[in-house]
Amino acid sequence: MAMNDSTKEKILKTSHKLFADKGYNGVSIREIARECDVNLAAINYHFQNKENLYTQTIHQSILETDFEIKRMYDEYKDTTLEKFAVSVFEYFLENAQDLRTSFKLVISADEYSESIGANFEKFRGPPGGEYFFEFISKEVPNASEKDIQWAVRSIFSLTIHKALIMCNGSICKSMNDMGVTEDSLKLDLKRLIKVLMKEITP
Repeated sequence: MAMNDSTKEKILKTSHKLFADKGYNGVSIREIARECDVNLAAINYHFQNKENLYTQTIHQSILETDFEIKRMYDEYKDTTLEKFAVSVFEYFLENAQDLRTSFKLVISADEYSESIGANFEKFRGPPGGEYFFEFISKEVPNASEKDIQWAVRSIFSLTIHKALIMCNGSICKSMNDMGVTEDSLKLDLKRLIKVLMKEITP
């Protein structure tokens, strides 16, 4: 009898955290099975081996991020890039711990960079980048593709970097003491977008 999708999702979710915390070589399939409360057959059935499980764990994280940003794009596509970008930033802040876990997985995945990199091919830059690309294309229709991609990368650099910092309690407190708050970071993001849009306008 085929095992249901909930088992596969549970394995992916548990593996996501274990691989991020301990690295690929620090986690065994037996440990994953024990933490998931499933048998080894369940992992072999869904993923065949540890390498496939590792790469699919990262791929799933990429797809989930892209899905959520698409959902926000559908909600905000008739408004402005600033509103859309702030919404994405809020999403990253709310899910900062998951973002940090995914970030740790991706930057430690050099050994599997080719198979993981293939999962990025469908996106314009980072996951969700294609929706920023569409937004910017509408607001600056004569901008070159190269300039739009640069703008997308610049926006993501600020949003992801600041969200990762804000999920660290001690750093966040230090920033708050200096007057850097969630609201001020949103203002920074809006200011950055204004500068970027002006820069790429022919």
